Order: sequence, then structure tokens, then C-alpha cells
Amino acid sequence: MKNKIRLTIQLIILGLIGYVAIRPVFDPSYIADFESYCPFGGLASIGSKLNLGTMSCQMSEVQLMMGIGLLVGVIIIGKLFCSYICPIGAITEWLGSLGAKLKVRMEMPKVLDRPLRSLKYVLLFITLYYTMTSSELFCKEFEPYFASVNLFSNSDIVIGYAVAAFAITILGSIFFRLFWCKYLCPLGAISNIFLNIVPAAIIILLFVIINALGAEISYIWLLGALVLLGLVTELGFMRSFLLPLPKVTRDASKCTSCGICDLHCPQGIKVSEYSKVNHIDCNLCTDCVYHCPFSNTLSIGKKKSSKYLAPVSVIVLILLSLGAATQVEFKTISERWGSFDPDKDYAVYEQSGIKSIKCFGSSMSLKGALEKVEGVIGLDTYAASHTAVIYYDPKILTERKAKESLFSPTKVQVHIPKPGSVESLAEWRVGIYGMFDLIDFNNLFYTLRDNPAVYGFKTNYGEPVITSIYFDASQTNIKDIKTAIERDLITVKKPNNVEEEIELDFNVDGDGEILGYLSLSEYRKVIFREYDRMFNGYADLQPEELSVLSFAMPEAGIPAFRRYFNSLSSHLSADSGIVRLSTRWEERPTAYIYFHNSKTTVEKIKEALVRPNLTVFTTQTTTKDMKNPFKIKPDGTVTSAVDVKIDPDEID
Repeated sequence: MKNKIRLTIQLIILGLIGYVAIRPVFDPSYIADFESYCPFGGLASIGSKLNLGTMSCQMSEVQLMMGIGLLVGVIIIGKLFCSYICPIGAITEWLGSLGAKLKVRMEMPKVLDRPLRSLKYVLLFITLYYTMTSSELFCKEFEPYFASVNLFSNSDIVIGYAVAAFAITILGSIFFRLFWCKYLCPLGAISNIFLNIVPAAIIILLFVIINALGAEISYIWLLGALVLLGLVTELGFMRSFLLPLPKVTRDASKCTSCGICDLHCPQGIKVSEYSKVNHIDCNLCTDCVYHCPFSNTLSIGKKKSSKYLAPVSVIVLILLSLGAATQVEFKTISERWGSFDPDKDYAVYEQSGIKSIKCFGSSMSLKGALEKVEGVIGLDTYAASHTAVIYYDPKILTERKAKESLFSPTKVQVHIPKPGSVESLAEWRVGIYGMFDLIDFNNLFYTLRDNPAVYGFKTNYGEPVITSIYFDASQTNIKDIKTAIERDLITVKKPNNVEEEIELDFNVDGDGEILGYLSLSEYRKVIFREYDRMFNGYADLQPEELSVLSFAMPEAGIPAFRRYFNSLSSHLSADSGIVRLSTRWEERPTAYIYFHNSKTTVEKIKEALVRPNLTVFTTQTTTKDMKNPFKIKPDGTVTSAVDVKIDPDEID
């Protein structure tokens, strides 16, 4: 291959992907993220932001700026991503060369070529529509790159979609030239839309003007108009207009029409028939320029040396995109509710360093909690810096209470006392600086875990955070516990035997005080963490309409099972008659399942509880199965919900 620069860039990209895939083998603490620089995810997330005001989950500034950089490159230079960076493009191009050598590759018949090209626009609309209306990246359900690098094991992947897309991409590329790129790639469709930026810009401008005049047209209509434009432009004209400025130019006075340029064009374009190559498929790879045997016959514009324009532009755009990503931070969500008045001045409180704010999902969970706080009427989050900005009415809420609304008190068992192992536990209450969110609480758990005489702790809001630590005073003392908490660094062995070093910044406020001693039964009641999840329209029902199945559930008192309760709730929600799952301590861990008598039966509920697999909803319409971790024996009692008093406000 004469165009060694393009090949080198393609191999570097594939090498970096391979590094991400292999690194966890040598560095178990490393989490492979194959979409860190995905431009299509960034562009789809912009659509979600425009339509819903929220970024798609796990989309960072890097992905967004890479997406914007891609569009800038398309408009000014050409479809550089397709020719130099896209891993699917590189692999399928090489597979096509293999198919040609094996003499099995054929050209798509012209009668089928243009109709098939419409498929990528249909796929683009469907993909962006679902992303823009749900803030979840629909492309991850089928995209062959995402599926293959994750070995089809990521929970976002819909196996049927992904396997079909992967098979079509591989086989299609062997038998037909760049089958995925020409006929199915949604990113290729976006590139073609913006390749003809003038009509696209006119549509966008008209949309802005009409909405400025009060039309309130949805962004979905803008999406539809742009997709239709791309479809008409490609199928009707198969060319770009005006922009991009750089084009492969043929000097007819020097050209012998030998056809070597045609032979080496990866896209199959008849370069020898153009004076300026404006074919919609041209991505300025410059392979034709490199292979032309006659000096200065093919060039980019007027100069032969400008064949370096494309690779240099690729590198510059990547660097500019990465640089721009460090200078901006996009809101993950921007939500307002209740009596919010845009013309009213509200008080604002900003809290950074909330490590649990990591993406759209965790931001929306925080929103759900803040909606219950009287006086709080808005929330902005920034996942990259783990920052929350809350808007509140100062006539109802003080700044201290606003800050407290971001705090989630918790209870954590460090060790589970065995019956007869200890008679009583001391309760040491002390303030600890450097604690705020659940990740901090997890780190405190790791600091205390090395001491077998420390059994648990609970936290309450304060500055510093008020922490009660329960320990066996006959086996350890406050000084040892304090020393452990104030360590700068700990090495943690996670459940998969991966060791990870965690930097700490905890400081204990003075010596605190011993509040007293608790019996083992009293301690178990104090440390028990209740669970409560309502679904299927519970809020619209009256207690008189509901019954409650209650039964002993030992797993509710075991910390390791805590993370499975949301899966159990999701599983139960498939029965429209089940509307709530709660746990509390009633001399022992007890579960309560609320249900509507007219929609389900106790027998159906029990059968769902003991199934070997839980069916968990990953979206509103898709599910996955997981092994049921619970060994539930739902032999309990059924009573009216009127007689069961569980206040949701008292649930941890």
C-alpha cells in the first residue's frame, strides 16, 4: 500500500483499541471503556440535550467535542473520520480487499445500490429518535464495533440486534464493497448530511427562526427534515455541493485514462471520469493520488503536495477536540419542577466532589430524592466534576438545609457479629471531615474493615458528618479506630480479587463521645437498612385497595444482598398487580410486598419470588435475566395495607 500515512493512522487507532482491551489482563483495577472517544455517541447526546435538556448517560465532554470536531472536519475538509479513524471502516475495507483477492467480492447492482443507501438514513432516524426521547444511547444496542470490543457481553447490548449487525457487516464487506459504510452506517449518514452544509444550514436556520416566532416545533421534526435532506441529496444527486473545498482534482491534459486510480479507490469511484471528484462517497483518503503513476495528474486542489492535507487535518482536529474538551463542561441534567418560576430569583447552592454523580442515571436518582424536599425546585449536575447545583426558595429552605438535602445518611455493617461472640457494643459518636456521599462511606468501610472488633457505623448530616461507630470495647479502642480513619492511603481488595489503592482525606473532629452500650439485638435493629421501592402506580392507590404479603427475609439484613434489591423490584414490577417492595426490622428482617387484589394473587407473587432467574428491565421495553440470588421462603401472612404502617420518609 503506497498510502502508508493513512495505514499507519488506522493501525494506531486499532492498536489503541487493542490496548484498552488487553490492559485489564495486566492491570485488574483498569476498567475498559471502549466508547471514551466515540463521536457518534457525542452527537447523539447533543440531540438528547436539545430535546430533553439532559445528556445521555456516560457521555463526556471528550465524546461531545470529538463529535463536533468530526462535523467541522466534514464541512471544511471532508469525511476524514471515515477514511482515517473509523475502526469499522478500516476492518471492512481490508475484508473487502480479501474478498477481491478471493474473487468473491462483487459490485452492488445499480438497481439495488441507491435503494439500499436509504437504509442508513432510516437507521439514523430510529437511532437518534430513541436517544433524543430517552437520553439512552440506542446505538449501543446494535452497533457492531461496541458489540465486538465488548465481546457481546455488555448489558446495553441487545444480542439479537448486535449479532445480526455484526454478521451483516462482516459478510457484507467480503461480498460487497464497504457494505456497512455505504448502506447501514448512521454516522456515514450524518456525515453525508453535513457534507452538503448549505441546505442543511438553511433547514436549521428556518427551524430556529420559526421556533423564535413561537411555533414550538419539536427537535424531532428538525431531525426528520435533516435525515430527509440527506436521503434526497444522496439518492438524487450522489454528490456534494460547494463544500468541502478540498477535492481530488484531475488534470485532463496529463491523464492517460489508464484507470489505475479507479482500481485503487476503496469506494469504487471512477476517479478517471471526474475533473473534480465530488462523489458523495469520496472521503479524501487520497489513495488515488498516491497510486497515480503520472506526476501532478491527480492532486488535492492544484498542488500535489497537498495530499498531506487530509492526515494533517485529522491530527489537528483530534488535538483541537481533545483540547476543547478540557475547557468546557456540559450539564449532565438541568431539571426544574413544582412551582418553579423562570422570572423569579432563587437561591443557589453548589456542591462539588459528590463522587456518586457519575452520569445521567445517577443524576436522575438525585433529582428523584430532591423532588421530595420542600423548597427545592431545580437541579443541575455536572458528571465530569461530580458537581450538583440546586435551586431553592430561601423563604422555605435555609442554605444549611439545602446542603443537607444533598446528603444521604447511611448505615453500614463492617462485620456481622456471630451469635454469642459479643455481649454488647459501644457506640462512639464523632464528627468526620471529608465525608459526604456514598463513595466516601464505602471508603470509610474499607478503613474500618481491617479491625475485626468494629462492627458497623451510621452517618447523619452535620459539618463535619456525624458518625456513630459500633465496636467491641473489650477488643479495640477509640485511639486505634481514629488512627485507622485518618490514614492517607489504603489498599483495597475488591470482590474480584483486584487490588486498588485509594487515597483518603478523612479527619476526625476531636475525640467524640461514647454514648453508651447496646445489646446485640438492639444493635441489629439500629444498623438494619430498610429498603422501599414503589412502582406500577402505587402513589395513585389508597391503602384500602391494597393487601400486603409479609414474610421473614434474612437476606434483607445481609449487606452483600443490598445491591440486588433493585433487581428484585424490577422483576416483581412485571406483574402489574404488585406495586411496592419494602423491608424493615420486626424482631428479624422482614419483607413486605404490596399488591392489588384485583390484578394479581398471592400464589403468583410467591411463584415470582422463588423463580431461579430474575427478569430485570434494562429499559422500559427490554429485559435481561440474572440468577436469583435470594433463597426466599415466602410463607408469611397477608393483611390489609391499612394495618401495615411503613412511612416512606423513615426509610434509609
